[in-house]
Amino acid sequence: MNKKVIWLVNEYAVPIVVRTRQIMLSQYLEEKGYCVYIICGSKIHGREENLIEENIPYRKIKFDGAKFIIIRESNYKGNMQRVLASIKFQHAVWRLRRHLPKPDCIVSDFAGLFGNIFLRWKKRYGTRIIYDILDLWPESFIDAGLLKRNSIAAKILYQMEYFSYANADGIIFSFEGGKDYIIDHHWDKSHGGKVDCARIGYLNNGVDLETFDRQRKNIWLKDKDLDTEQFKAVYLGSIRKANHVDLIVDAARVLQMRGEQGIKILIYGDGDYRQALEDKIRKEKLNNIILKGRLDIKYAPNMLTRSDINLFNFMNGSICKYGLSPNKLFMYLASGHPILSMVQPNYDIVKNRECGMVVDNHPEVVADGIVKFRNMKKDHMELFCKYGDNGRQVAEEFDYKNLVTVLLDQIERQD
Repeated sequence: MNKKVIWLVNEYAVPIVVRTRQIMLSQYLEEKGYCVYIICGSKIHGREENLIEENIPYRKIKFDGAKFIIIRESNYKGNMQRVLASIKFQHAVWRLRRHLPKPDCIVSDFAGLFGNIFLRWKKRYGTRIIYDILDLWPESFIDAGLLKRNSIAAKILYQMEYFSYANADGIIFSFEGGKDYIIDHHWDKSHGGKVDCARIGYLNNGVDLETFDRQRKNIWLKDKDLDTEQFKAVYLGSIRKANHVDLIVDAARVLQMRGEQGIKILIYGDGDYRQALEDKIRKEKLNNIILKGRLDIKYAPNMLTRSDINLFNFMNGSICKYGLSPNKLFMYLASGHPILSMVQPNYDIVKNRECGMVVDNHPEVVADGIVKFRNMKKDHMELFCKYGDNGRQVAEEFDYKNLVTVLLDQIERQD
């Protein structure tokens, strides 16, 4: 009996980082007897690099045990060029279909952004189509102020998104409130729409605990700031204005003004707002916070488990009502250390599972939270450790070897 061929399509899932979401899903699907290919673009998002410089349409490679098909893309700069590159990527996959392994099922992260291109396989070949929704478009554009909710462009994109969902064989959201999103737009059958909520699954960004624990022990980050006796509060992630990292800098200023000693805030990451924050730290002469720069992801497990608490901050917007699922949150949970969260989404894992404290996104309150955790570690170690233990338990539930069952249910669903 021939194996079912599964495509995992994600333009940005380039083979440069091991044990990604797509690689982990590929591995566990292969173990279940499927033949899996990860389809991605050649342009590395956020960098100048392109994996295909030659005049060839695609390349097949193996990376970290997974089979990749890399589709050649042009380099792009700015949001508009990025959008155009995404559209071209999808159409390039269609044009190359006769040269690629014929899929029995396509799992694609494109839905709203002209993603219904993949429905052509369903119409012509009877291919099963599942959308794996990691981000909401155009909702995220609206949250970021790049698009007005009632604009013609937004309405067109919403209609494309609805069309994709209505015609898909399955939908998976990386955030728990995916069904709420469909219902809020009245796209579900109970409101007269065409989306069957019974076909919706929840598969968050999860964590590969086996890899996390191996890297934690074996890939040591040389960093003198992690080896001090100071109480260390760590942030890991992009430094963009939308991520509101300046809130953490403002909290550091409050701590310094109060004369709090023995606390160090470490920021690991890079982005277009980093220089502005460095200028701010220098201008205000803050000596309790350091921007450490870009961190190779393989060092993150070791770094996080040498901190005392992990700081979770994110853009607050309308998408928070549907829950959040950033990669760093699950790495925080896996570290077994308490989380201080400045985000209050619905379906809040940190709050609902008691993995740390959730505070308002105000510098004074964030500073209070850091001090409270510092004092807790000194005077109430059992409670301090309980937060971390709860987080680790949640990470075990969201290990990819467990999460893959959600995707299996969608692939094998009998309609």
